[in-house]
Amino acid sequence: MYFNHHLCLFHQNAATPNDVFQAMAARLQEQGCVKDSFLEAVENREKEYPTGILFENTGFAIPHTDSAHVNESQICFASLKKPVPFASMIDKSESVDVELVFMLAMSQPHEQVETLQNLMALFQDGKAVEKLKACNTQEEFAAILHSRNIS
Repeated sequence: MYFNHHLCLFHQNAATPNDVFQAMAARLQEQGCVKDSFLEAVENREKEYPTGILFENTGFAIPHTDSAHVNESQICFASLKKPVPFASMIDKSESVDVELVFMLAMSQPHEQVETLQNLMALFQDGKAVEKLKACNTQEEFAAILHSRNIS
C-alpha cells in the first residue's frame, strides 16, 4: 500500500470535515505528494460523493479525488479526538460520526479500487480498529497495518 509514515495525524481536534481535510491535505502537500489543487478538489468531490461510512459502530471517512491532483500515491491517516459528522456515502442526507479518516492520494486511477478494498477489510477488523483509535505513534500505526498485511 501507500503509507508514508510521516503522514499520520493522531488525536486531532476538528469541528468540521473541512477542518480535517485542510490538516490532512496540508500534510500531503508538505511531503510533495499532491498538487495545489488537491484540497479544493477533495472538498468539491466530498460535496457530491460523500465518504462517511459506519462499520461496527465506528465512523470512517475515505476522502479522495481524481489522480490529476496527485504527484505521488500516498495515504494520510488521522484519528480524531471527538467524532466529526460527515455526510454518509450511502445517503448524503444522513451523517456519520467519523473517528478515523484515511485520505487517499492516488496518482493512478486503478490504484484506488484495490486500496479501498484493503481499507474496507481493515475496517471490519474490530481489534485493529480499536488499536487505530488508541494509536499514538507512527511505529504503532505501522505495526497495526503490518499485522493486517497492509504496508
